[in-house]
Amino acid sequence: MQILHNDEPLRLWKTYNLNVPYAGFARLGRDWKEDKVCSPFSRIYYTVHGEGMIHLPDRDIPLLEGKVYLIPAGLFFSYDCDNYMEQLFFHVNLTHKNGIDLFRNCKQIYVRDASPQEMESILMLYQSENIADAFRLKSVLFQELADFMAMAGLGEVQSRNYSPLVEQMFLLAQNPVSAGHHINELAEKLHVSTSTLSKRFRQETGMAPREYLEQLVISRACTLLLADELSIADVAEELGFTDQFYFAKYFKKQMHVSPSGYRRQMKMTGKGD
Repeated sequence: MQILHNDEPLRLWKTYNLNVPYAGFARLGRDWKEDKVCSPFSRIYYTVHGEGMIHLPDRDIPLLEGKVYLIPAGLFFSYDCDNYMEQLFFHVNLTHKNGIDLFRNCKQIYVRDASPQEMESILMLYQSENIADAFRLKSVLFQELADFMAMAGLGEVQSRNYSPLVEQMFLLAQNPVSAGHHINELAEKLHVSTSTLSKRFRQETGMAPREYLEQLVISRACTLLLADELSIADVAEELGFTDQFYFAKYFKKQMHVSPSGYRRQMKMTGKGD
């Protein structure tokens, strides 16, 4: 007997985690309108009927019947509907163990065609209360993400291995996520020089350590602001800011909206549907 092994799929399954914090089927009209939206999750939109519009700084993208869209986490956009649209949507995070959403640094929206039968099938799966259908639905979402990953050219880039040093930095930076983390502090904990850690991190990730740490803080802040039970002061404290005013200044610089404005915006859009 001969057994061939490929450990790569097992490694990648352990490297990425799929979370679906929110989903829904929406019947939308002219009140579906918001400017400068930016979410800590990626959005998958199935346009079942009607039409809407997504506005990016450099172009407009129509949400057309019979098409599926992926709007990457961290992308700024506006949207509206002139008449009527039926939309099945999923908020998803496909998160690497470094804490960053796979699609976060993508700068465009991805789209593919879907047949009426495909639209009907996924809508039936979403409406079902059967456990087998729930797993079938999740497999559909994995397939969608795989297709969009290929469109974005992420397959090879995001499957790389990292050195133990960079892996350890990922763990330290996320436990807990804090605005108080600095590269020199992390280097000291890892018993290497700041220059060694910075150089190795840039080489392996293509990001400066400061950029990575800021992405973690902003992404976590956006997620915490969706929790109604937390005040702005609570969020600031959990993220290690000296006070909520400094947190508000930091957040607005990155997101172009205040923390309270962001929370209000997301509530108005049904958690960002």
